[in-house]
Amino acid sequence: MKRRTVLQTSLAVVASLALAACGGGDGNDNAGAGPVDLTIALSSAPNSLDPAQSAVGPFLSYVEPAYATLLTRKADGTLGAGLAEKWGYVGKGNTKFELRLRKGVKFADGTPVTATAVVDSIKYFVKGSGPGGAWFRPLTFSTPDSSTVVISSPTPNPDMGALFTPAFLGGAIISPEGLKNPKKLASATFGAGPYVYSAQQSVSGDHYVYVPNKNFHDQDAIHFKKITVRVMPNVNSQVQALKSGQIDLMYGTPDVAPTVKGDKSITTLKKPTTWAGLFLLDRAGTVVKGLADVRVRQALNFAVDRSAITKAVYGDYGTPVSQPAMPGYDGYSSAAADMYPYDPAKAKKLLKEAGYGKGLTIPVNYGSFDPSTTKMVQAVQDQLAKVGVTLKLRAATNFGGWINDLLSKKYAATVLSPGQGGDANFYAQQPGFTKTGIMNIFGVADPDVDAAYARLAKSTPQSSGEAAKDLTDVITQNALALPVSGTDTIIMFNSKLRGVQFPEGGAQLNSNTVWTTR
Repeated sequence: MKRRTVLQTSLAVVASLALAACGGGDGNDNAGAGPVDLTIALSSAPNSLDPAQSAVGPFLSYVEPAYATLLTRKADGTLGAGLAEKWGYVGKGNTKFELRLRKGVKFADGTPVTATAVVDSIKYFVKGSGPGGAWFRPLTFSTPDSSTVVISSPTPNPDMGALFTPAFLGGAIISPEGLKNPKKLASATFGAGPYVYSAQQSVSGDHYVYVPNKNFHDQDAIHFKKITVRVMPNVNSQVQALKSGQIDLMYGTPDVAPTVKGDKSITTLKKPTTWAGLFLLDRAGTVVKGLADVRVRQALNFAVDRSAITKAVYGDYGTPVSQPAMPGYDGYSSAAADMYPYDPAKAKKLLKEAGYGKGLTIPVNYGSFDPSTTKMVQAVQDQLAKVGVTLKLRAATNFGGWINDLLSKKYAATVLSPGQGGDANFYAQQPGFTKTGIMNIFGVADPDVDAAYARLAKSTPQSSGEAAKDLTDVITQNALALPVSGTDTIIMFNSKLRGVQFPEGGAQLNSNTVWTTR
C-alpha cells in the first residue's frame, strides 16, 4: 500500500480555506517573453518570516521563495531532491535516516551549505514556536562528513523523509549568518532558495517582495523577475483582483469559487484534503470538568447534524465527516463513519448520565479571518445549544491572535480550519491526539490512542492501512474531537500559470517556486 502524505500542518493549515489574495501582476501577459512577475494573494500577513516561527499551509508562500528545503515532493507524491540529492533509511526498523547534500550548494550570502549548518539550523528550528518543531524534538543528529547528515529517532518513524519537505519547514535550512542574530529572521531571509526577500520593495502587513538569488545553485529554475505576496483580507476583493489581472493566484472559498465558473482566464483546482470541526483539547477537564468524561464528548458528536451544516457552509466543496480522517487517505474508517449519527435525544441522555443534564459551557477560540470557519462554528453553536451545551466563542481576526488565544489555555476547545488530512501517522500527532502532539497544549494522555499509534509506527507497508484505521476508530470512539465537515482546498489562478498542482496523495499545494508561465 502506498503511503499518503499530510498537508501540514497542523497549526499551519489553519487558514488554508481562508486565505485569499490580491496582488500586482503585470506578468502573465508576457508569457514566452522571458521571466515575468508572479503575484499571490493571501488574507493574512505572516506572523514571521522565520521558518522556526512561521505557520505552514498557505503561509508557506512567505517562506518558500527564500528557503530551499532538504527534500521536496514530486507530482506523483514521492520524495524529490532539494538541497539533498540522496536520502533513505539506514538498516531496518525505520529509526535511522540519512541525507546526502548536493555539492557546491550555497546560501544566498555565498557561504556553503554544509552538514554542520544543516544540523545547527534544525536544532534552532526545534526551539521555535512553529507547528513543525514537535516532530523534530525526539530526533538526534550526526555528521559523518561535511556532506552527510544522519538522523536517528528513538521510536520507529515510517515517514521521516517527509519532515524535510516544505510542509514541515524543518528542512528549510537557515544560514549560520542568520542564526547569529535570530531576531533578524523575522523580517529578513537567510536561506538557500531561488529568491531573497527585498525589504526595500516590501511593506510589512501589506505586500512582501522576493527577488532572484544570484547564488542559487540552479539559475534556470528561477522563473520570475519577482514574486510578490499581497495581503488582502476581503475574499471578494481578491476575486475582483484576480479577474482584472492584478493578482495571479488566490485561495478560494465555497462562497466565491462559483463566481468564476465559465471564466476561461481563471482556472480552479479543488481537492478534498482536510476536515473542519472542534478540537476538544481539554480532555483532562482543566477548564471544563465535563470534557474529561467521554460521555460528554460523545454527546457533542451525537448532537451535531453534519449533513445540514456541511451543505449550508461548504455546499459542493465539502462532505459530512464524523472522524478525523478524509476519504481516500490512510486512516479513513467505514466503522468510524457510522459511529455518530445525528441523534440529539441520545446526546441529552449521555449528558444527563454524566451529570450535566442542565448543560455546560465550553469556551472555544477560532479564527474569524476564515469566513467558512465562522459559519461552521456558529452553526455548531446553534445545534449544541439545543441539547443544553453553550459554546462561548472567542474570535481572532488574524492567525497570530488565534495562536495567542490558544496558548493562553483559557479555551477548552478550538477550531482549526481546516483540520487534518493525510497520513494517519501525522494526523494522530499534529492535532494533539497523542500526548506529544503539537496541539495537545494541556498534555492529555490517552493510553488507548498511544497504544494504537505505537502499532501504526511499527507497521509495515502491508499492515499500515489496517493499523491506521484502528487508530482512527480509537480516536473516534473516545471522541477526542468533534469533526463536522470534510472540506476542499480551493485554488483559483490565472490560466496562463503552469505547474500549479497538488502532489498525488497530498493536501499541500506544490511550491510557488516551480510554477511557470510557459
